Amino acid sequence: MLRESGTLPETVEVLVLGAGIAGHCAALAAAEAGAQVLLLEKSGQPGGSSAMAGGGFAFSGTDLTISAGQDDSLEAFRRDLFESGQGQNSPALIDRFLENQLEAYAFLKAHGVKFEIYAAVPRIHTTGTGRAVTNLHVAARAHPCIQFFSKTSAMRLHRSAPDGPVDRATVFYGDQELTITATRGIVLATGGFSRSREMLRVFAPELLDAVKHGGVANTGDGLMMATMLGAGLADIGHVTGSFGGAIRNYPHGVQGADEVPPLIFAFQAGGIIVNRNGQRFINEDQSYKTLSPAGMKQPGGIGFQIFDEKLIRLSLADSSVNNYAEALHGDYLRKADTIPELAARMGLDADALQATIARYNADVVNGTDGEFGRVKDLIAIDTPPYYIAATANALTSTYGGITTDGGMQVIDWLGEPIPGLFAAGEVVGGFHGAGYYSASSLSSSATFGMCAGRAAAGVPI
Repeated sequence: MLRESGTLPETVEVLVLGAGIAGHCAALAAAEAGAQVLLLEKSGQPGGSSAMAGGGFAFSGTDLTISAGQDDSLEAFRRDLFESGQGQNSPALIDRFLENQLEAYAFLKAHGVKFEIYAAVPRIHTTGTGRAVTNLHVAARAHPCIQFFSKTSAMRLHRSAPDGPVDRATVFYGDQELTITATRGIVLATGGFSRSREMLRVFAPELLDAVKHGGVANTGDGLMMATMLGAGLADIGHVTGSFGGAIRNYPHGVQGADEVPPLIFAFQAGGIIVNRNGQRFINEDQSYKTLSPAGMKQPGGIGFQIFDEKLIRLSLADSSVNNYAEALHGDYLRKADTIPELAARMGLDADALQATIARYNADVVNGTDGEFGRVKDLIAIDTPPYYIAATANALTSTYGGITTDGGMQVIDWLGEPIPGLFAAGEVVGGFHGAGYYSASSLSSSATFGMCAGRAAAGVPI
């Protein structure tokens, strides 16, 4: 899958920067519209954050949702997206997504992506971590109109005239600095900025030391290149962490530059969270986004997820989320036969932790969480061995970025289009608004990538 040698073409019809799910969908859609496409990836492997995500896609009205008996409508989907985004979503992007999401679902299936329905949560279609982008990469490599190169980073976009279209990109390929001309259009699908300390320091300083879970090449290159041309920004102020990023070998571990830790959300299935004092601090029956601010306020910004053997049996294979077996193997999760021994593994006060778990278990028996009012998944922690994971806020993605219109063309601060430049995926702001609707990242990235590729190739969408 790697391309480390060869000659980059000097001229192409459509240039796609970034080979995550949005970039692959853009490349395939443009090629199927008759364009010659060059797909470039900064890192050594295609996939980006898409290859690390849990593999859930939010779609409405598919064959799987219908067969599962899910009563849904596009209007209900629209309402839920705006409610999640607190009404700050871009109506143009919401409309584009809803109008094209079923076609994007069929597009993905046509290129080898296999879905299963997750009946427990409406609209969620699962593929397994990284599988979708792997299928798309196989399809892209097989397409005669697509050339792919890895280890190739774009640093600057150019216009031939001050008001003309964006038609060239400066890229670094090995030790060469090259200029590539795109005669039809350029698609930015370069991901977010979760791995850029410089941009985090500016846009989300409170997350500077969060556990990094996004693509290792997500350093904000597309954001930088587009804003140099005057592109507007949206949703940047709403970048938040997701509580549950695991810390290896706590308290001695230091996250490596290219390390991608697992996400552990055991609290959503019956586990509890305590702080360094061995005390619960919140109702755990909330989303990982909601828990993020409370987790940051705890000593050291650390929360310890605790559960027992009953929950370990629910470990998810082929996933970056709740794969307890892999987390245990990687020293992100530890186990012990007793609670005092478990406390010692993380340097917690054994008496305090025992008291916390004893009170919680008593509340489970009584059917009422007397401390925080938890109602869902009240499950006693009473079956050894016991498990503990030191977790903190994880920065999985930065769902804020440059502005586009409904045709996925990048627009400036005045709402005027920047000719020749299109965008899709995590680099785009406006779709999520002030929140995040679960599993909408992959489905919107695929949908907008498909639309952006067609638009860059000159096909009306």
